[in-house]
This record gives sequence, C-alpha cells and structure tokens, in this order.
Amino acid sequence: DARRRRAMDLLARATRARQRVLAVFNARQSDFESLRAWNDHLERVEELIFNLTEGVDASATESAIAEHKRRNASEIARYAARARDEGRAAMGETAEAMDAGEGYAPETANGDVVAQPVPTSAVRRGLEKTSLDYDENTDEGRKARAAAIARACGFDGRAVAKARCLREAFATIWA
Repeated sequence: DARRRRAMDLLARATRARQRVLAVFNARQSDFESLRAWNDHLERVEELIFNLTEGVDASATESAIAEHKRRNASEIARYAARARDEGRAAMGETAEAMDAGEGYAPETANGDVVAQPVPTSAVRRGLEKTSLDYDENTDEGRKARAAAIARACGFDGRAVAKARCLREAFATIWA
C-alpha cells in the first residue's frame, strides 16, 4: 500500500508538473524553423518536467519557467488562443457560441441548427406495467423481462438446453 501510494503521488506530481510546464511551453513543431530547434525545445520541456517532479534544482527550474513566461508572454497567449480556436473548430463550435455559453448544437447539412428536445418529466421505470405486458416488481415480471431481453438478443434457451442434452447423451455413449 505504501509503495502504491508513493507511485500515485509521483504520478500526480508528474501530471501537475507536465500541465504547468506545457501551459507555458506551448509551441508546436510548426512554430520552429528546424527539427533540431524543435527537438531542443522538447528536451528542455522534459528536463523541466523531470526537475519539478523529482524536486531537482527546484528554485532554478521555477526561475527558468518564470523567465520564459516573462520573455515570451505574447507568444504564449497567441499559441493558447490558437489551441482554443482549433479545439472549438474541432467540436464544430464557433468562438461566439462558446463565449456566449451556448455550447454544442448539432447542425443539419444545410447549416440549420437542430433544436434539442427538453425532458418534461422524469421517466418512471418499474412502477407500472410495461408495453410488453409484465410487471417488473414481481418475480414473474422479472423473469418475463429477462426472457424478452434474451429473445431480443437472439438467445433461445430451449435450443441451448436441447443441444446440451444431446451433447451429454452422446458423451455417455462414447465415453
């Protein structure tokens, strides 16, 4: 238990560190002029995450993150805005709808927004007889419901029982 707890604590620290560093070092490969520059950036990011997770050179790591944030504030904001906009576009939402708090609304092929149904009351399940004409509050009703589900899934209990009986009968003959 202690080992598992330590592992979970380490994972939580690593996750928090990764989120914190990636919020500041949020550039993409396309933002770099060369693959070498991109790889150097990734190396630096992973080094900072490791240092924060393991507590190595904590003050130097914190100051490096703060310095990068101070020096590149406009780029960080621009990259974050780009990521937000791409996320909205991927979900099919416009920036105006997201800012207004409208959320997701499916659209038809011609662009019309489809109205979503609003529930008028809670569904009462098991209190009345169902359309299959059994009462789920009794043992007989529960058995009928189970049989209806089995039929709907293509399960035939009689065929299974018959096949089992035949298998057992022939097994005793040739055993």
